[in-house]
Amino acid sequence: MSQWIQQLRDSDNSQYLVYLLLLLIFAADSQTQLGFAHGFLYAPLLLLASLANKIRLLNTCFYSALLLIILGIFISPAAPQGFAFGYVLANRIGACICLALIYLQMRAAIALQLQQARQQANLLRQQQQLQLINQLTHFGRWTLDPHNHMLMLSAEAKALLPAGSRSKLTLSQFSALFHSPYQSAVQQLLSDCIDLKQAFDIECACRLDGDKTHWLRIVGYPATDGGTSMHGIVQDINSAHQISMRLAQQQQRFKQWADSMPIFVWTADSSGSVTFVNQTLTAFCGKTEQELSDNWLDVVHAEDRDAVMAHWLHCVKSGDAYSIEFRMRRLDGHYVWHLVKAVAVYDTDGKIEKWLGSAMALGTAAKPGAVKPYNVLSG
Repeated sequence: MSQWIQQLRDSDNSQYLVYLLLLLIFAADSQTQLGFAHGFLYAPLLLLASLANKIRLLNTCFYSALLLIILGIFISPAAPQGFAFGYVLANRIGACICLALIYLQMRAAIALQLQQARQQANLLRQQQQLQLINQLTHFGRWTLDPHNHMLMLSAEAKALLPAGSRSKLTLSQFSALFHSPYQSAVQQLLSDCIDLKQAFDIECACRLDGDKTHWLRIVGYPATDGGTSMHGIVQDINSAHQISMRLAQQQQRFKQWADSMPIFVWTADSSGSVTFVNQTLTAFCGKTEQELSDNWLDVVHAEDRDAVMAHWLHCVKSGDAYSIEFRMRRLDGHYVWHLVKAVAVYDTDGKIEKWLGSAMALGTAAKPGAVKPYNVLSG
């Protein structure tokens, strides 16, 4: 029976069957004397139309049935002798009321089924999107029951943890999956999440495939639906962590190289703010790297500052190579002329990512207040 109903819903010919039955019932009504309850024969037809689960077909069937019931009064043979016309009208009106009640009930049922179908489709789509996100971002979910302090892992979360991990763990068992420096921190954060309803976000390392270190991100947050359970995710961040480590190593190697140079080496961001100076420059000026990064104009001779800054702002805006001579104050208070240069480094989008600069002494020191005309060199 259910297969027949499903075929009726899937078939595009179901409406033609309903229309054919409408005509057959009307044909029978038109050949029968008034007084017989042919109008009620449309009721099973409404039920059949509702099985197709199509609002438009149900509407067409209902309004057509009403029209045919009224039309039957005029084309059907007269009622038997002695049969009052009032009974004919009562019969027809009763059939219309019956059809209206069935129609309203079936329409509500179809609307409910369509709403449920839309909700199921949305739920399925959300599940598919979540699975796609899981595949792209490599994360799984966990739930923490505050009553028994047990942590339940989803299949995706379990797959990210060391082999042999169970789907249901105590707080100590879960924290023991990570390297010893992180075990106490993870367990404390989970406890605070239960006792204080406090969210947390931590990156920690565990061992996968023997001694291979693998980095994971553990996020926890209280339930937003008013419940007492805690929820969270386990995310694989090993690739991002390795990229970050390689970047840190590259920055460290650059710093070591820059500190070994006999000339001044410095960098700036795309906006022109100094981000790094080497030890040669800090030793020359007698200031820390942070002091020079924040206030590098303080070591420039007062007479040179306006021209130096104007040329620098022009280059930052235009991307032109920076090249200028100006005086810089040495640790003992004397000023020394330097040739300062910088070039822009561009990213893949053609935008300035940072500036690489250097400075080289041009001559002997001049006493404080000594003036030598500066020279802005061409790029």
